[in-house]
Formats: sequence, structure tokens, C-alpha cells
Amino acid sequence: MTTGCLTVLVVLIVVLSTLVGALWYWSWHTDKVNAEHRQQALSTLDDQLRRTKNETIHALGDKGSADPDALTAVIHQHTGAPVISYDASRHAFRARVVKRVEYEFRTLFGISHGVIDRCLAYTYAPAKGFGWTSTMSVLKYDTCGPTVSIGSGARIAGQRIAALEASKLNRAGVRRALAPYRRFLTVSAVTSTGRTVRVTVVVSEETTRQCYRITRDGSQVFSTPAQTCQG
Repeated sequence: MTTGCLTVLVVLIVVLSTLVGALWYWSWHTDKVNAEHRQQALSTLDDQLRRTKNETIHALGDKGSADPDALTAVIHQHTGAPVISYDASRHAFRARVVKRVEYEFRTLFGISHGVIDRCLAYTYAPAKGFGWTSTMSVLKYDTCGPTVSIGSGARIAGQRIAALEASKLNRAGVRRALAPYRRFLTVSAVTSTGRTVRVTVVVSEETTRQCYRITRDGSQVFSTPAQTCQG
């Protein structure tokens, strides 16, 4: 091997070693930064969940009502849970919801976003003496599949009712509007007072079902889970 070839070989080895070292360092540093971003996102999510739990407890106490539907509306307002069950024997509520947080995730091809999804179950029950108590559990994500589907079904029902002409805001018109989704949407009642129309539907997925009250007041539409499906 000539001196020139040897020199070229040494230079190539040095360059390749430098590139491999730089790539290793970049990968190590990127993994470290991504882990820090994920941990920050988890901490932010945990803070939000604790705040939600505490704010809901205070709101339930301020409500001063024993009506299950009124209390269900309060829990939905603060947690966003699409499925809220009620245990009449304990006057307790169990709300199931998926919460998501995103964080910056670096890759060799640029910056992307990582996602953390959590399936949560909040339980709210009267405290001894006065007020409310709450516990929060993290469940396997698969167990929240029906919950996500019911939330989507309720949104579809609200959108279809919002799109109806005023003259069709009756039981027959609402049933026709929701007919394409009758596999998981069942109209229970339609009532009206002035320009305000209230539609009660049952949203189902597998063995999970949730009653929803959908109120249309002019151009505004509100959807809230309920425990009773009467109009």
C-alpha cells in the first residue's frame, strides 16, 4: 500500500469515526430531550387532572342540588366526560373520559409531536357530613373505546339537530335526521317550549349506553349527559 493510499484511508477512518460519534451524540441528546419533553407533558397533564378533580368537587358542593341529572351536568361541564354513570344506592357518580396531551418530539427528519392518551375514571360521592369526595383512576386505554365512541355519537346527534330546519324540529323530523345512525342513536323524546327544543337520545356502544339531553335554542345547541331519558 502506497503512502498516499494509506493517508487517504486514515483520513476516511477519521471522518467516518467523527460522523459516527456525532450521530451517536445527536441520537443520545435527542432521546434525552424527548424524554424531558414527555415528562414535562406528563406533569402538565397530572396538574390539569388534579385541578379538574378539585374544581368539580367545589362545583358539586356549590350546586346545592340532589338531582342526579343536575349533578351529572356539573360533572360533564368540568370533566368533559361523555359517559357518566350513577349509583343511586350511594348517590355516587362515575365519569369516564380520555384526556390527551401533546409534546414536541424531535426526529432525524425534523420536529414532530408525541401524544400521550390516558383513559380516566373519576368517582364523585358525598362526603361524610358535608361536601363531596373524589378519586381518580387510570385505566387501560382499550377500556375507554366505548366512551370515545359515545362521545362521537353525541356530537353527531348535536350536529344533525343543529342542521335541521326549524319546521322539522319535531319527533318525526329528528328521527329522520338521525336515522342513518340508528345503530347507536335512539330518539327517546322531543319537546319544545317557544323556540327552545329539547331532544333526548340514547347513545350506545357495545354494552355501554348513555342518555343525552340535546337542547337547541335558536342557533345554539348544547349536549349534556343525563341519567333519565324522559323528555
